[in-house]
Amino acid sequence: MKRRMNIHTKNTLKAIIVMALSSSFSYAQSISPQSINSSGTSMSQSNGSLSFTVGELVVLSQTDSDGNTLGGGFTSGATISTASIQEPNGAVLNVKVFPNPTTDLITVAIQETKLSSVEIEITDINGKVISNEKYAGISNNIGINSASWNTGTYFLKLKGDNAEVLGIYKIVKQ
Repeated sequence: MKRRMNIHTKNTLKAIIVMALSSSFSYAQSISPQSINSSGTSMSQSNGSLSFTVGELVVLSQTDSDGNTLGGGFTSGATISTASIQEPNGAVLNVKVFPNPTTDLITVAIQETKLSSVEIEITDINGKVISNEKYAGISNNIGINSASWNTGTYFLKLKGDNAEVLGIYKIVKQ
């Protein structure tokens, strides 16, 4: 003779199994609250700077009934920015060169100058002249197309009225 379970007994049995399983999963690991902090440093000189941070970025976290949280994941990154190799005298030529690194266009933003003309010479790492142009010494933005350049390091020289070098910028072409 077969015995039949009534629906109430089946549902009660299912509820007990679900509670037992969820209880064993939620208390499978006991953790205590703690923190892992990131760390980094920054260094700079007149010709450039380097900063980096290594730390933990929580990608996934789990909190138990006691309020303890467990997180997992990581991140690390570095930022490199290059300033001028020879900064121009701001009283003679106040200029910004950006973006660096570049992919297609370099902007030379002349904010103020007492020069009648500014010469911009671009050389590759071996000293080969890639471009040499003269511009009127007025406050404006000069766009230099770098799309056809090979990936690498270049130097942008700013020269004054008598071809004296006023400033040199290291440009990275990606």
